[in-house]
Amino acid sequence: MALEVKYGDIRTEVIGKLDEQKGEMETVLGKLEATVGEIPTYMEGNATDAFMLEFEEIVSKVYAKLNDSIGAFAAQLEDV
Repeated sequence: MALEVKYGDIRTEVIGKLDEQKGEMETVLGKLEATVGEIPTYMEGNATDAFMLEFEEIVSKVYAKLNDSIGAFAAQLEDV
């Protein structure tokens, strides 16, 4: 069976949407960072540091990795 690629459709329907969603994820991450950045306004001490560190280590890294992976996946589709 031959490989049939509808490049125009892949570009607009898949790659374009992935790029758009990647941008939306970056916006959401920015909002999350801004919200978490407000924690020191309402509390201080070790608990504040722990919450900030937990956010940075878990949420931020997960979002960054997912965002990078989406970009890489879109780039691989481009190469097809």
